[in-house]
Amino acid sequence: MESIIKAEMSPALRSGIEKMLETGLIAVDPTDVETILNFGNATVYSTEAIGRDRASVAMQQAIANFLGQNNLLSNVQGIMISFAGNNSLRMREVHEALDFIKKTLPEDTYILVGAVVRKEINETLRLTIIATGAKLTT
Repeated sequence: MESIIKAEMSPALRSGIEKMLETGLIAVDPTDVETILNFGNATVYSTEAIGRDRASVAMQQAIANFLGQNNLLSNVQGIMISFAGNNSLRMREVHEALDFIKKTLPEDTYILVGAVVRKEINETLRLTIIATGAKLTT
């Protein structure tokens, strides 16, 4: 993990990578994380949601954030998505949320998904997204 996380990275990016690499319900390969990071121009967004459809609500918040950044998701090359919830986290939630974001991404986007269960989270779902490789426009 130390070879992936670099000192020059922002604290938000380092934290996002650490969340992606946590062992959990859906584990990710560090090599895949490194591949996505190599696309460059990493942008990180984290949010939380509670209640019914919490994963979809959190994903919609994230998409709205990225759309506000010059429609950043429309030209990303890679995206890492980390879900964290308590024992009530269901794969159905994860799949529904992924359906939302897939509609906004280029067809050839490299997508990496991780999910962890943490008892201390209670009913909150935490979502972290790292989008990479976007051609930033001004």
